[in-house]
Amino acid sequence: MKHPVRVLACLALWFLLGGAAWVQFESLPADGSPGMTVTGLLRLPEGEGPFPAAVLLPDCDGISPHERVWGVRLVEQGYAVYLIDSFFTRNVEQTCGEAPDVPVMDDLRGAVAKLATLPEVDGGRIAVIGWQDGADVALAWAAQDGPGMAVVFYPSCPSPAPLGRPVLFVLPSDYSGYEACNAFVFAEHEAGRVAVQRIAPYGVGAGYDCESCEGAYLGGPGGWNEPADALVNDALYGEIQRLLETP
Repeated sequence: MKHPVRVLACLALWFLLGGAAWVQFESLPADGSPGMTVTGLLRLPEGEGPFPAAVLLPDCDGISPHERVWGVRLVEQGYAVYLIDSFFTRNVEQTCGEAPDVPVMDDLRGAVAKLATLPEVDGGRIAVIGWQDGADVALAWAAQDGPGMAVVFYPSCPSPAPLGRPVLFVLPSDYSGYEACNAFVFAEHEAGRVAVQRIAPYGVGAGYDCESCEGAYLGGPGGWNEPADALVNDALYGEIQRLLETP
């Protein structure tokens, strides 16, 4: 279970890597009611923008070194990375095994809208990247029409709606949602509404990409697998770029 001190320490470590700043935004409820102010950490790559951007949505255990590592990887690939913390803002430690009572989708809408206003960001090239519970939110966002695309790491695919945005699915063969999500990928491919792609590392489960999560990853069983992590990492960025540029 994460505690606020651990979350702040994790974010501080990422902040010390340089080029990061706290950026607030207003959460956007679907009913148009006022949303609360949420804080995220934005880190820009070296060079001159505008840059493509990635919004990171953690799993049910909130921000961990898992997302920080992926954030560093994405910045090194030239992405502006916005790590939003829906849990700490609301004094919630984690929601694993519980019915989520954190409006992550509202926060996601607000974060994407905020990024699109920044001169350093290319508002037409925003990728929403989520892990497990965060992936389900990203998948629901991708069911809506609009610019951008989603990357979903081991989602559960709970009755997913038809896609309106391109999606890259990362589906380890040994996690619980593999069969349902794999069937959904093929159905969406056959429908041909938007571009979909799948990376399916074999013999690993949820959390295969988290070296620092041994005994601490609450989202599902499994463990870090270096070959699978390297395989997906090598393939991921080219696919994101391709899908962001797909009409």
